[in-house]
Amino acid sequence: MLSLQRRLELLSWAERTGSWIAEDDFDGEYRYAGRPLAPLRALDRSGRVAYLGSFSKLLFPALRLSFVVLPASLAAAAQCLMTGTATRASVLGQGALARFIADGHLAAHLRRTRLLYARRQQALIAAADRPFKGLLDITPDPGGMHLIARPSAAIAATFDDHAIAAACAARGVSISPLSACYSGRTKKHGLILGYAGTPEEDMPAAVATLRGIVRAGLS
Repeated sequence: MLSLQRRLELLSWAERTGSWIAEDDFDGEYRYAGRPLAPLRALDRSGRVAYLGSFSKLLFPALRLSFVVLPASLAAAAQCLMTGTATRASVLGQGALARFIADGHLAAHLRRTRLLYARRQQALIAAADRPFKGLLDITPDPGGMHLIARPSAAIAATFDDHAIAAACAARGVSISPLSACYSGRTKKHGLILGYAGTPEEDMPAAVATLRGIVRAGLS
């Protein structure tokens, strides 16, 4: 996550070079410590940022509604492009969502889910504290809907996050390999642990399954 100074430097670079920034703020609403960070779009004074978001995670995927906030200079070109390529969103769904937002229900939903997801992150950390000791290093995060578990120095050399993710999937535990987020030959291995959709009481069993799979890979 970029500091305010780095954000301003990035905006300055975009203005200086005539570049565009696509800002995909898919979980910016979920901050559990301190005030929410302003998106780049809110700091942009030269019209270089396109801000994209979706209601798939804020509400539910079946809604199939997303949005983009464009600089005025890109609006006409984007409208022309989307006319020929984009799938039309449901007019009924858009109307219902607009009413949902206007009546304050979205703001109330976000307040509830921030508290819920913060509790679930804490539950995951508590459940993983002792079982992961010496195997995986996991630390809290001030926002988002997942945590990163990195292999300890003792097992890092042989840690295969793709193999572990596949073994977990076969046991009904869904995680993602961190190395899939890297391009090129140099990759960092680890596990992306989503917690937003997992009730607190289910955390210990999922952690135990993951621990067993990681330990089995060491033998």
